[in-house]
Amino acid sequence: MKTATEVKQRMHGLYPDAMNALNTLPESILEANKLARVPQGSHLFREADQCECFMWLIEGTVRVFKNSEEGREITLYRVSPGELCVLSLQSLFTGSGFPAAAVADTNLIGVVMSKADFDLAIDDSKEFRKYLLQNLSQRLSEIVQLISEVTFSRLDLRLACLMGQRFERSNGSPLKITHAELARELGTTREMISRILKEFEHQQCISLARGEIHLVSSEGLSWFSH
Repeated sequence: MKTATEVKQRMHGLYPDAMNALNTLPESILEANKLARVPQGSHLFREADQCECFMWLIEGTVRVFKNSEEGREITLYRVSPGELCVLSLQSLFTGSGFPAAAVADTNLIGVVMSKADFDLAIDDSKEFRKYLLQNLSQRLSEIVQLISEVTFSRLDLRLACLMGQRFERSNGSPLKITHAELARELGTTREMISRILKEFEHQQCISLARGEIHLVSSEGLSWFSH
């Protein structure tokens, strides 16, 4: 992705509704956007950071998570190309600090829009405002669902669901993930995750190795997720 034309084509492919709305605004707004590259593991935001720009992600994945006072983490959501970080939107709308933390899960490429241009787009384009509100509504529903799962669902069910999704994406290949990383995803302790994984292994659903989890029985794992 080397030329401005290639970037623009990628943006239109990933964010067609947003780009159509922005096309009604002065061309200088889109021309002012900057291509940014962010290495894996970098913090885009720490909790309470001010949001001074908005990134349209075109390559990579961002993990947004919350830390507790006890040092535990829970993943709120991930942002992939074509999706918006709604907590960034919230910070830009209200001028408040970012209420969580955001880290590059992979190397990222994104197009950065300044806060001034973002505010201008919101003020001048009804379609752009509508697009942002639709995305806010969708992600809010997902976060409400997460709260419901954390509050009312058993941890073994949530872990089985998460692993089932990961194995499906990997086509059954071993998951290269640690017990601590799974604990951060689900907002619990490594010890709790290890105990449940041992039970899954005892039931011959999975096989544990150092830094890896192998799928033995997708049917058995599915049984735990219901």
